[in-house]
Amino acid sequence: MSNSLLDTLLLSSKIQPSEDYDAVYENLPVVIAESTKELDAAFAKLDEAGGYGYIATWRKNLFAFNTKLLSKRCGLIDENGSLLKAARVPKN
Repeated sequence: MSNSLLDTLLLSSKIQPSEDYDAVYENLPVVIAESTKELDAAFAKLDEAGGYGYIATWRKNLFAFNTKLLSKRCGLIDENGSLLKAARVPKN
């Protein structure tokens, strides 16, 4: 995980720091995957969190992420905390 991506993320008013995950967005965990090579590890972290949350990546790397192939449970945000794909969380 790059500290610069996390540092940039935390500058957004939408992102809060977290002791358990890389960060928190709308009360859901955020894990960082700077490239597709880190996706498996990011999914594993989200599974530990109940499977629902967000993956954060650099906007410049989005071409490598096929958002339709990402888990339907997780969303995608860029380094500025901008929502690129909403997480589908079941309604209680």
